[in-house]
Amino acid sequence: MKKNFTLLIFFLSAFCMSGWVYGQGLTVSGKVVSSEDEEPLPGVSILVQNTTIGTVTDIDGNYSINVPDQNSVLTFSFIGFTSRTVRVNNRSTVDVRMTPDTEQLGEVVVTAFGLTQEKKKISFSQQEVGSAEINASREQNVVDALNAKVAGVQVTRQGGSAGAGSSIVIRGIQSISGQNQPLFVVDGVPVNNSFRASIGTSGGVDYANRAIDINPNDIESISVLKGPAATSLYGIQGATGVVLITTKKGSKSKGFSVDISTNTSTDRIMNYFPQQLNYAQGDNGLYNGGTTFNHYGAPISTLRYDETTPFAKDPRGTIVDMNHPNAGPRVPVYDNQRLFFQNGFTNDTHVAVSAGDEKSSFYLSAGNMYQEGIIPNNNFNRTSIKLSADSRLSEKFKIGGSVNYVNSTSTKFGRGDNFSDAIQGLYRTPPSFDNSAGFVFPNGQQRNFRGALDGSRPFSPDNPFWTVNNNPYTDDVSRFISFLQTEITPSDWLTITHRLGFDFSHDERTQVWAPSSSGGAAISASGALGGRIYEDTYTDQILNSDLILSASKDLNENFSATFLVGHNMFSSETSSLFMNGTNFAIPGLFNIANTQENPVFTKTDTRRMTQAVFSRASLGYVNSIFLELSVRNEWASTLPANNRSFTYGSAGLSVVLTDLLKIDSRTLSFAKLRGSYAGAGNIPPAFSTDTFYNIATTGTRYASGVRFPIDGVGGVLLSSAAGNNNLRAEFTNTFEIGADIRLFENRLGLDVTYYNAISRDQIVSVPVPSSTGFTSQLTNAGEIQNKGIEAVITGSVVDQGDFSWDMVFNFTRNRNFVVSLPNDEPIVTNMFGARIQSRLIPGEQFGVFYGNGFLRNDDGEVLVNPQGFPMMDPEQIMVGNPNPDFLIGWRNNFRYKNLNLTMLWDVRKGGDVINVTAFWMGNGSGVAEHTLDRNKVAVFRGIIENPGGDNHGQVNDIPVTLDQAAFQGVGAANSFGRELTERWVQDGSWIRLRDVTLSYSVPSNVTSRMGMTRASVGVYGRNLLLFTNYGGIDPETNLGGPNTAVGLDAFTTPNMRSFGLTVNASF
Repeated sequence: MKKNFTLLIFFLSAFCMSGWVYGQGLTVSGKVVSSEDEEPLPGVSILVQNTTIGTVTDIDGNYSINVPDQNSVLTFSFIGFTSRTVRVNNRSTVDVRMTPDTEQLGEVVVTAFGLTQEKKKISFSQQEVGSAEINASREQNVVDALNAKVAGVQVTRQGGSAGAGSSIVIRGIQSISGQNQPLFVVDGVPVNNSFRASIGTSGGVDYANRAIDINPNDIESISVLKGPAATSLYGIQGATGVVLITTKKGSKSKGFSVDISTNTSTDRIMNYFPQQLNYAQGDNGLYNGGTTFNHYGAPISTLRYDETTPFAKDPRGTIVDMNHPNAGPRVPVYDNQRLFFQNGFTNDTHVAVSAGDEKSSFYLSAGNMYQEGIIPNNNFNRTSIKLSADSRLSEKFKIGGSVNYVNSTSTKFGRGDNFSDAIQGLYRTPPSFDNSAGFVFPNGQQRNFRGALDGSRPFSPDNPFWTVNNNPYTDDVSRFISFLQTEITPSDWLTITHRLGFDFSHDERTQVWAPSSSGGAAISASGALGGRIYEDTYTDQILNSDLILSASKDLNENFSATFLVGHNMFSSETSSLFMNGTNFAIPGLFNIANTQENPVFTKTDTRRMTQAVFSRASLGYVNSIFLELSVRNEWASTLPANNRSFTYGSAGLSVVLTDLLKIDSRTLSFAKLRGSYAGAGNIPPAFSTDTFYNIATTGTRYASGVRFPIDGVGGVLLSSAAGNNNLRAEFTNTFEIGADIRLFENRLGLDVTYYNAISRDQIVSVPVPSSTGFTSQLTNAGEIQNKGIEAVITGSVVDQGDFSWDMVFNFTRNRNFVVSLPNDEPIVTNMFGARIQSRLIPGEQFGVFYGNGFLRNDDGEVLVNPQGFPMMDPEQIMVGNPNPDFLIGWRNNFRYKNLNLTMLWDVRKGGDVINVTAFWMGNGSGVAEHTLDRNKVAVFRGIIENPGGDNHGQVNDIPVTLDQAAFQGVGAANSFGRELTERWVQDGSWIRLRDVTLSYSVPSNVTSRMGMTRASVGVYGRNLLLFTNYGGIDPETNLGGPNTAVGLDAFTTPNMRSFGLTVNASF
């Protein structure tokens, strides 16, 4: 919002209004603020229609005016804002929000290095999200706050734990083995958004991504730069897109102010896993309370307690058949999910103090966000303090900077493919066993449903209550983000800027498994259930320096030019220390020095530096045609010396047709065409050019993975991965065209973009002959393509007096293809063993699913064996595609008087998900709801495959019984069991109401009496509605986290549904 001239306008308006005559009648007062940031607007002209009565707002945006009658109509006008007409309707208080008129203001957007450009001049796609939109999401992770708000952006949450990480991808996966997450830049400084899994994503916890450290309450706006034309000046750091975060600063016109906000919500499980609750633990219809995994036992309705016969695993006695002589009370159905999951709680409180004048400003904030998850004892706590200030020391010299300290802690528990996690142990528990009746025996051993009958030893999986009380993962992160910027303006057309940024974080992690934990992650090599501990520490440092000379000058009445030249230095250092041990010598002393087996001590130091020079030149003709060229040369330390330097750039053209053709129409307000072609590079990870030695390991009869030194004798092995001193940078070249059209006096807008990006020279690992002494080597080969359409529709649907309706509609369609690979050989990643895989195959979309599928004839009909069961294809086939067909985000804002209702609908069409939870565990163990079909007789659709038989080629009419053997895929029923992975893959489409907020702005005459400048209260909800045909809890999940194959749902933590209250006040 431009306010450099507001005081001048205020005094001029006041002078002009001084001669006006005020009528006698109703007195109306109120406050006028900007819809962008709720800041007061001084100097707004207010006229009573069809009269000469008028006034202006004061320095705080307040006004008072006498109107002739209760039906008078007020017109509010202010330079740079769209005029508003409001009917009084017998009100004494009329508060007004005014919307900036982008055409008047010459709308500016934040681009590379935090510099601003007029939006009509840029030749690339860029989209901005304001602070009101960010806060409306009530998300604690800034990545989640972007979900469904920006075209071309796909956000995936890893899981529903408090403090869980999320991934963000802009315009699809570009690199097979490199970084696909965009660069995050805060106030011009690149910051760390790493995601690290201490013991792997499959069996660990919901690890965080480091953007979770950024407090959304401190954000003024987020600008998403999508293509290389927008990001080329950031070089390799921004090769996969850039998320530019601009934080709040002190207002130079607002004076001293205090802003307080607090949000409190209750968080509930969104959906429960669809589990059958009719059948007990056991097999073939018979109850068995021993060590079986299976839920194929007797109907619970037929079971009773024998209270006269004690049973170590159940305090109520031994479970017997209803006809047993000692049969007593009925065995209830234990809904263990509802007994375990709790209602969570979130509180986010933020206080900010700011002040400013014409020369200086400062902003100081403190915030705390505390969240208790739906899993007992799971929590996340973030405390942040931020100070920013700037001062113009003279007309030619300005200095500014910021310091931000964040401390976050969390306690989490395992999920995924891990018998020591809370989720798998919970879902596998049969409804005939009560987990909540106690998780530990008097002898200290764990109580769980598969434990020994006498309680002497547990067998996996662990009781979830045992897990959340004995096996915590904890982390403690301290982080500093700071920058210092100096700006020298030798003349009105030349600016010299230097910015030095620093990001430091220290992350300490510990996970403990208490003795008697029986999951695979907790068991020592000798098989002892003596517990385990690991400590994992990461220290990250980023140092970034930018020196930029920028010039802007009108060459004559037709031509204008801007020029930028600069130097960048980027340095990152990461050190990590991992220590692990199992089998505690002294019970209860959870210290790495107290372990007796499997010692692991690994220290890693990684350093990377890039240097670059860059330039950008823009030439404008009659303020309508704009040509922009940029070039950057990079030197990267992770490339070999002969390939260390490389150059790329961009060229773009934008033409504002309405200005060029001097179109002055109430229908066509603005029309612009744009196009660009650009390149960007991506480099290999550190230490890829040389071959290194690794610490040797060996095995014994009693333990594997024993590491040297042994008895004082050291041992190393040459790495099996050979270095490659001929590696080159990956390159992505993108062609992009688009149009920006606004109609009906800017009430309807369409911004549409088509792009085609080719990423060549992929850095991938390829197998090499064993005769070389190695098994693999990184090389440049392969090509990935992303092409798609993005559309953003904005509309002021209704603006009638007290009522208004605005909306933003985002549409994304991306096609992510593998064009070529080394030797055109597929790259395969096992998703849940080799039975289901993510494959990269030339000509197919990225990461399609291959697995065991039905055997079909040439007409696509399923073939059925002579026993009546579908047949399995001996070759794996394509069974799914995780890439969505399209994404839609639709934000609606409704305002009536002082009430505001905002809601965000999120739509995904397509994007398959592997539902491991339901089918691997469901069919195999009888857990999932679909196994209630047990013992029914069915006839499978298909064609009988029985060569030589009378029924060969006929439509199947053979009845089969769906008994336990059928569900578990025994014998002829092999393809009905869990090994037929085609049945696991399900459509991940959804329609969800992602967030909704109803707020009330307290009238200014009320707030002024309370000593406040403004105040609002509201209620909100997140994830209130979900419409999907997916058979699991929620298709919005991905066990693997960022930079891995997507679309895997395997015992992930359920997402949360939230209901909350928000209060905001300013003084």
